Amino acid sequence: MSARTQDVASVILAAGASTRMGRPKMLLPVGGGTLLAAAVAPHLAAGVGRVIVVLGNEAEAVRRGAGLPADPRMRLVVNEEWSEGMASSLRRGMRECGSAGAALVALGDEPGVTAERVRRIVDAWGPGVALVVPVHGDRASHPVLFDRRLWAELESLAGDVGAREVVQRHGAEAVRVECEPLPDLDTPADYEDHRRGRSERGRRGLKL
Repeated sequence: MSARTQDVASVILAAGASTRMGRPKMLLPVGGGTLLAAAVAPHLAAGVGRVIVVLGNEAEAVRRGAGLPADPRMRLVVNEEWSEGMASSLRRGMRECGSAGAALVALGDEPGVTAERVRRIVDAWGPGVALVVPVHGDRASHPVLFDRRLWAELESLAGDVGAREVVQRHGAEAVRVECEPLPDLDTPADYEDHRRGRSERGRRGLKL
């Protein structure tokens, strides 16, 4: 576990209503656990110093059913304004990052992130690096690392935009790390495809 990795806080966004899925997707069975547990595990395994999981819709049911490990580095918080959009959940998570030097922003509904992927992104961060973006070709993926100097921009976002605007604004100066695309589980068909090992990949990626 490197000192650099310990200086990173991961913010995992898991507050949405799962409208298109029709049921709380954070509780979907994935890899012997739940989708949310699968999203959290690689960050803990990679050795990040703090993991913040932002809940929102049906927060208590997700908290009870997600099967998350008891780890002193993990903190579950509830965004009471989750219906305002992803930016409100991002702001809620950023408030818990404390004195970390960088925040790694991840989505709770994209299985496939590994501890090795997290470490590669963190290892690309260093002095003078404000943004590290995993990419597949010219498409940005997740999780994205934001140096502390960009946090004010993240906290100023509003609506259902996540960190996309900040990534676009600083895309030209980002350090890019080539990574495999991730499955995107929004609908029952997406989930069934993933369960059967035939996920359509990379659909959510932002073009840089």
